[in-house]
Amino acid sequence: MGQPLYQQIRRDLESQIRAGALPTGARLPTEKELCEKYGVSRHTSQRVLNELAHAGLAIRRRRQGTVVADVRRQIDLLSFASPDPKKSGLPGRHEVISARVARAGDAVLTLPGASPDTAVVELVRRKLDVRDEPSSIERHVILFAVAPTLLDQDLDHLVSLNYLRDRAVEIDTMRIYLDPVVLDETEAVLLGSDPGSPALQRRRELRTSDRTVIEVATVVVRPGSAEFFLELPVPTV
Repeated sequence: MGQPLYQQIRRDLESQIRAGALPTGARLPTEKELCEKYGVSRHTSQRVLNELAHAGLAIRRRRQGTVVADVRRQIDLLSFASPDPKKSGLPGRHEVISARVARAGDAVLTLPGASPDTAVVELVRRKLDVRDEPSSIERHVILFAVAPTLLDQDLDHLVSLNYLRDRAVEIDTMRIYLDPVVLDETEAVLLGSDPGSPALQRRRELRTSDRTVIEVATVVVRPGSAEFFLELPVPTV
């Protein structure tokens, strides 16, 4: 089956942004213009523009239209703290740095409650933005017992939460931490930054109902590459 039409339109606009045909600040087609060009409903054109805004590719302003955002500097903090696994997130692609089965005691992240000899799956990826510049480093450490086939998956596009759900793994809670960190030598090389640079890290723990942590995952954002924001409605008096 082909992609839904709204995804095709979104990818068309994304490719124009990636190629520079729609530079930062350029006005995107209105909902009406998308309807006329692609022969879609108002609901479909609205969904396209809303998803581009959610991904940080566009900024929508009431009565001013939709413009291309600086994709390197616009991240919705709420979406970053609690990402929707159904969405692809910020535009770009993943590059697998390493993927292996290891002892928990040797893994890149500490899995709370796991003994050092517990088998875990470790995955390290680098995210590249639409300009193929490093934007973040992702690390996952997952109990091997719940993810024995994870390394057989398409690791460039893997969403670990979806993988675990597809395997009917019990997940009771997801705890998110936002940590200020400094880059070590390895992170600095991967992100093209200086060692010791301050950065923001999102750390996620997936837990079962008995409080067992089955996955720890972190995302470290390249310093200076992102501007985090919160956009909230003004409360009425």
